[in-house]
Amino acid sequence: DLSSGKTFPQWLSESKRRSLSSDDSYRKRLELIQDFEMNTASQCIRMTSDNEHIIVTGVYPPSVRCYTVSDLAMKFQRGLTSEVIALETLTNDFGKIAFLQSDRTISFHAPYGSHYALRIPTFGRHMKYNPVNCDLLV
Repeated sequence: DLSSGKTFPQWLSESKRRSLSSDDSYRKRLELIQDFEMNTASQCIRMTSDNEHIIVTGVYPPSVRCYTVSDLAMKFQRGLTSEVIALETLTNDFGKIAFLQSDRTISFHAPYGSHYALRIPTFGRHMKYNPVNCDLLV
């Protein structure tokens, strides 16, 4: 639930917080994530398991964007070599991500960028990660 974090800024004084808590227009405000769009269309949207980041993949040009929910802003954007069919986060945050791509590759990304690309023998349709024994099933 992205809109549940309607807390008051820490720099507000206590009296101002009390006055804003009774202000109906302030309580019903809507906060949007900046630049939450892709050029053509988005293929996959996934939220990390810590509910702090949203990872979105786009179709043309193939790209991935990561948004931080607490800041309501984009964290990073990367270009990819081909379209993404499925994505899985391998950690609780955006630190390790696996992309199943349409050119029969699984691309592993770390915070610094692309780490490794693995070519698979057949086209994959979906991918799931089992964190208990660290298996990535295609």
